[in-house]
Amino acid sequence: MWSVSRQCLRILLVLNIVASVVFVVILIATVWPLAPRIEHGLAIRFPQVDAHGLLVVFRLVLGIGLLTAGAAHLIFRRLLAIIATAAAGDPFTAANGARLRVIAWALLAIQILDLGFGAISLTMDASVGLDWNFSLGGWIAVLMLFVLARVFEQGSRMRDELAMTV
Repeated sequence: MWSVSRQCLRILLVLNIVASVVFVVILIATVWPLAPRIEHGLAIRFPQVDAHGLLVVFRLVLGIGLLTAGAAHLIFRRLLAIIATAAAGDPFTAANGARLRVIAWALLAIQILDLGFGAISLTMDASVGLDWNFSLGGWIAVLMLFVLARVFEQGSRMRDELAMTV
């Protein structure tokens, strides 16, 4: 079980890095040297929308994607560390509580970035195809992770106190 989870997370970590590199390359290409060509293509594809404004929106979406990939990287790395302690037989540690808190903050960042994407998509013409829906599940997961982080920290503190009394 742990090895499958570890392998899946490692694959996700690599894919996340690859996606980040692709986003950076595309973002650079939209600034230089392809900006005029991209803007021209957007003007042809979406004649009802300001092509320059659409290119700016495209860059913003890529930026949101990069920031999201950064947060996902934090999540994947911390999950790998938690799996390592669980596989070793000692998952309920203060360090894992701290890792869960970092994961909660990273997931909160992703939720906020998602709201930013939603704000951008709501300003766009429907023909552009930026679709967004609010998801309550992510916000619940953020709260749950903050609670679990606190439970892990409290549990490890209680375990340490018990070990000192025995």
